[in-house]
Amino acid sequence: MHRHQQAIRERKSREKDQRIQGILAAAKKVFFSKGYVRTTMDEIAFEAQISKPTIYQYFKTKDELYSSLMLPFLEEFGSRFERIEKKLKNGKYATGRDLVKDIFRLFIRCYEHAPDSMRVANTFFQHQDLISQLSPEARSAISGKGKYDFQIARGVIETAIAQGLIKDIDSYALSDIIWGIFLGLTQVMDMKSTKQGSTDKYLKSTLRLAERLLVDAIVQE
Repeated sequence: MHRHQQAIRERKSREKDQRIQGILAAAKKVFFSKGYVRTTMDEIAFEAQISKPTIYQYFKTKDELYSSLMLPFLEEFGSRFERIEKKLKNGKYATGRDLVKDIFRLFIRCYEHAPDSMRVANTFFQHQDLISQLSPEARSAISGKGKYDFQIARGVIETAIAQGLIKDIDSYALSDIIWGIFLGLTQVMDMKSTKQGSTDKYLKSTLRLAERLLVDAIVQE
């Protein structure tokens, strides 16, 4: 009897997880195509092929659903940058070239891990007026995590400058340039895309070229 009940609980848990993932996948698609403001819960429900009340069982508001897409991406990005920061502080980078390579690899891995979340984030960062449309709770969570990630990124650049790995350049400007390179290229690739596989391949090769150009510009010889 106990095993039977346990099996039922596990099945229900799997079904719940699958439903949540289905809702998130549908939300990514609709948010990316229509933007936050124009997206409705009805459209997400239609895309997910479930009823709107079912969505509200898991996400109380559109803000909460949007945050559920943004925050994991920001957390993943921050976590990967923290690993680079730790490696840098422990003196593991022999050259600035290796550091820049790791930074670009970080962006590529984040894109590979959650390309749709990256696209949603790209749209969000391009339209800062969106943040005023969010609830105070969602606004605080996303802004707080985003600011933390950018602080980590700038800290990495400042430490690299102090260690003589890269040239003495304004860390704020350089972090914005690096972030802009990646977001800009992903946006251009999406605009030009016809096949996802070929787009991803071309994005990676273009990023490798951008990496080499940046190395030539900022790495201390």
